[in-house]
Amino acid sequence: MKLCSDTITVFNARVDPETGGNVWVPTVIAGAGWYMTDASTVDASKGGLVAANRATIRIPAEADFGGKAYADPVRYASAGDVSGLWTLKGGDIVVKAAVNGADWTPARLKAAYAECVTVLAVTDNRRGPRAAHWRVTGT
Repeated sequence: MKLCSDTITVFNARVDPETGGNVWVPTVIAGAGWYMTDASTVDASKGGLVAANRATIRIPAEADFGGKAYADPVRYASAGDVSGLWTLKGGDIVVKAAVNGADWTPARLKAAYAECVTVLAVTDNRRGPRAAHWRVTGT
């Protein structure tokens, strides 16, 4: 796909069986497209106009996933070992940077990276004859 030269990191939440809390598993993806826009809504409980950034991320099927394979969210959730898997679902975190290491939380990621969004919607556009990709919307 054209204009897909960004490196992103997708963080998938997994329940840690020892603690019962979430562990965030990173997947660095090279060859994605990131487009950020400003949006605003009216929220009477917050005193009127509220601004928010909205990201549209396109991940081509031929991007570099670091040797990992895509798994749909149901398969990912039921997999015992996800070291070779990644997925896309609402609530995941996407950062416009290559991020490695453990012990990341959404709060730490948002404090450390300006271009960091929570996934709101995922559209699987891999069935088309050209430019197969996932379209991710986040704020």
